[in-house]
Amino acid sequence: MLPARVTQDYIHRVVQREPLCHNSLDRRCVVSVQDQGSFAQQAIAENYRRYLQPYLFDPWAQLLVSSVDLERGQTVFDVAAGTGAVTRAAASAVGQAGRVIACDISGPMLAALTEAQPSGSGAAIETLVCSATAIDLPDSSVDVAFCHQGLPFMPDRVAVAQEVLRVLRPAGTVAVAVWALGAPLYPFDRYAEFMLSRMPESPFARIMASGALSMTALSVESALKDGGFREVSAHDEKLTVRWDSAAAEARGITGTPFAAELALLPADDRSSFLKDLAKWLADDEGEPVSYSTTAVFGFGVAPSK
Repeated sequence: MLPARVTQDYIHRVVQREPLCHNSLDRRCVVSVQDQGSFAQQAIAENYRRYLQPYLFDPWAQLLVSSVDLERGQTVFDVAAGTGAVTRAAASAVGQAGRVIACDISGPMLAALTEAQPSGSGAAIETLVCSATAIDLPDSSVDVAFCHQGLPFMPDRVAVAQEVLRVLRPAGTVAVAVWALGAPLYPFDRYAEFMLSRMPESPFARIMASGALSMTALSVESALKDGGFREVSAHDEKLTVRWDSAAAEARGITGTPFAAELALLPADDRSSFLKDLAKWLADDEGEPVSYSTTAVFGFGVAPSK
């Protein structure tokens, strides 16, 4: 496990989507980390949306959104929305009469969200680039708030809960999902295991091993209760996920903070790394493997005023 100060600094940089290294490489590579960091952030966001979201985050988002009785015309807020798995599921649920607002501290993540937004009968999606502890919305302005796999990254989870409570209307609902501490964290722990076999000093692989990106049901409940929510509950949910191909699953690593570490490798080595990772992830027939994933779902209600 990393020392606490290193862990918190690294997690903070991940949350901020800051470049984790500065190395000017040509754009033939998976992700090129340039001094200004813009290309790297855009590439990681796009790879996240393309290789992780459809197989892992979209199924979980659908399950989380369906756990709340959304109504047509409601206003929904998605905290730390990333590329918008929950955002789009909620937009479909509340329909054109509804309003859906997505916030994230990463502009490139939100750009990937809006670029992939389909036309249809769902609510139009608004985006805000802001911190989860300084939400650019008025008090009591939303009916339901979601936070999907964002809370473990937050340095002050109670402050996040308090800020979400501020923007919720009286009796409004919050629903959060986090990876369950102690359960396998597929595919990320498999990425970490392979990364450590090739790059033993990988900082993010050590973060994964520390459990810093997961939470228990009790810790989720505590954050919501201490943040002022009532009728708080939390429980484990399980979902089986599977990629279309081992190659697509391997490419998922380029949508994670591991991408910045891979950018330190020469281009040919990065290509070989992804091919070897795909073989390592596949079964004996070269097919992708099904994973049972576990998350904690937590719920709370804003006090009536």
